[in-house]
Amino acid sequence: MGDNEHRDLWLPSPTVQLGRVVHLDLGDGFETVHGGRLEQIQVSYESWGELDAAGENAVLIVHPLASDCHASRNADDEPLGWWEPLVGPGKVLDTERNFVVCPNLIGGCYGTSGPLFPAPDGEPWLERFPLLTPRDMMRVQRLFLRAIGVNRLRTVIGPSMGGMVAWEWAIEASDWVDRVVVVAAPLKTTAHQIGLNWLQRRGIELDIGEDELAANWGQMIARGIGMMSYRSPLGMEEKFGRDWFKKPGATLKERGMFNVESWLRHHGKRSVKRYDAYTYILFSRAMDLHDVGEGRGGIVAALERVNCPVLVLGISSDQLYSAADVHLGADVLDHLGKSVTYAEIRSPHGHDAFLLETDQIAAILSGAPVPSKKVVPDAARREEGRVRIGILGAGQVSAHLLRLLEARRERILDQYGLRFEVVAVAEIDTEKVLDPVFDNVDVVHDPRKLVAREDLQALLDLTRGTGALPFVEQALKRRLPVVTPSKALVRAHGALLERLALENGVRLAYHNSIAAGWPLLYAVEGPLGRGRIASIQALLTSACNVILERVEEGMTFDEAVESAGEAGLTRPDPELYVSGWDTAQKLTILAARTYKRRFIAEEIAVQGLQDLDPEIVRAATERGYRVKFVGLYGASRESPVLGVLPAAVPAESHLGGIHAENNGVVMDNQLGGEMVFLGRGVGDLPVASAVLGDLVGIFHPARSWTGRFPRAEKSPRPPEFARYLVLERGRPLIVSAPRPGAVPLLDSWVRPR
Repeated sequence: MGDNEHRDLWLPSPTVQLGRVVHLDLGDGFETVHGGRLEQIQVSYESWGELDAAGENAVLIVHPLASDCHASRNADDEPLGWWEPLVGPGKVLDTERNFVVCPNLIGGCYGTSGPLFPAPDGEPWLERFPLLTPRDMMRVQRLFLRAIGVNRLRTVIGPSMGGMVAWEWAIEASDWVDRVVVVAAPLKTTAHQIGLNWLQRRGIELDIGEDELAANWGQMIARGIGMMSYRSPLGMEEKFGRDWFKKPGATLKERGMFNVESWLRHHGKRSVKRYDAYTYILFSRAMDLHDVGEGRGGIVAALERVNCPVLVLGISSDQLYSAADVHLGADVLDHLGKSVTYAEIRSPHGHDAFLLETDQIAAILSGAPVPSKKVVPDAARREEGRVRIGILGAGQVSAHLLRLLEARRERILDQYGLRFEVVAVAEIDTEKVLDPVFDNVDVVHDPRKLVAREDLQALLDLTRGTGALPFVEQALKRRLPVVTPSKALVRAHGALLERLALENGVRLAYHNSIAAGWPLLYAVEGPLGRGRIASIQALLTSACNVILERVEEGMTFDEAVESAGEAGLTRPDPELYVSGWDTAQKLTILAARTYKRRFIAEEIAVQGLQDLDPEIVRAATERGYRVKFVGLYGASRESPVLGVLPAAVPAESHLGGIHAENNGVVMDNQLGGEMVFLGRGVGDLPVASAVLGDLVGIFHPARSWTGRFPRAEKSPRPPEFARYLVLERGRPLIVSAPRPGAVPLLDSWVRPR
């Protein structure tokens, strides 16, 4: 032991005798996130196993708030560690293969520099010690690991506050880690959790006064509040019930003591003896300050930086950091296409299950990656599957939806265990004549009041245009999931709303609903779901089909767009269709169903109709072609091919023969067979049906867009062609190289391999 290790300041723990100390080389010092500064830092630690020559077989354990470095023992005569069942020879954190290390966190009271240590003036730091965040703790750990020769980590694992530090490892240093395991830790702390910590600190602050009796009681009360937040009501009931430790007498003074009260007193007394009050205040405030998105542009931007596999473990009965809050981290990573798995510790013991359910943790870790995700039940499913929804808009889609909900009520309950109940519909047009189906529904005229209702669990935006944006934002901020088929809203604000939904841990569902007015989708669902599709060629938008026909007949482009609008095909905005946005959205749905992975429309190569020369549309017929607006998918051993563009289609082909408002999908099976599906491309009833499907997906993740189709790892490639149709002196010619204004020939598509 060195002379400058200040072991006399360490709180009682096996680490006092067993721990080692490293003095970090800080160069110009260490600056904390909030501007504090340390010129010297020592870190105490315990370790198990041997570090290999490359320094790359290390496993880092990040301890929770009230624990120390002694996660396990190295010899039979040592005290048991707080994670003893997980660490050791042949155990899940195998010390025969790994160098397992657990350092005391910066600011701790078990040997690492903290408030009790001397400041530069020789007096203890106490309240002058720098304010810390989990990010600071991670950065000090990285300096520490380099100091002891670790060059790479196989695993970082931490529960509770240690899990908050583990999130920082995943975000800031994932290039240094093979895997991060987060146990019972959210992406950021909530007002409820901060409030509980404040109550504890108020008690602890009595411990730093001069009244020893008040000090002891203060820390006992603080520890008791903590213990109650760590356990669930069910677990407490199972453990203690209403059993007496000392039965009451006849007077108030002899009021007795329940077993649960005796247990809280016991742990409070232990805390007074083995934990420093200043460290308790420092660490609890660090947990309050935990927010992975702080200074990084929000939690979504922060998690976009994660490049290593992450395993997230929630606890079913955790009331401090709920399973739903913990699951949010896995949900956002999954949405971003990252390598993530979520598993849930099933236990009645609340937050403390990470200490008590080590068999489950070991089983989950040893099965990495965990075979399947465990669904986190939301509040609606916990209440016998009852989901109370509000609807914006009382038009035909809403009317169809109400009828579908009634007609399919029993089927939805049997298949998904869900009971949908419409609590109100908001319609701003007070003069509108409503469908009789609304007679049995509360119709209001203030959307903001509808969204603010406390009994809502989901919002459906069934309006047109972008006018519902403030109400959808309001709902997402209130953590209400939203379903919308509004193409205009998603086109203009989809990215913003997606991010807002993710940051608040809810779903914005529109992928099926956007294509919902497309009945043909349901005909092709079965063949696509069976896979083995080599390619898809499709006309997916009635508006563009009609526009190109009108141009072919002699109209100008603007006249053709106006004609399609008069037929009701381009509502609410023609640009959604002629730009290719609508077709790209539908193509992602077709691709996901056959590729089993999802793409976003922005990844697809899209060429709209705006720059298409009307003369080439009319001249194409002279060469036996018709110009159509085509969506293409091609399977490939690399990344698939996806594209949306105007193409010259043989007039006698399946797609060439499609007219007016019809759509068509031609699929080539990998075994050589061809399947052709033709049908209309508009309808309010299919919209309502798809909205209902998206609504089910929100509350039954196995049916959700992201639940069914993980994000594709590679971006798609654009299609390539061998021949093109061009105009030369007003005559249509076929050439082998693209030119400005050229239209590719669909029958020359170079199929991917």
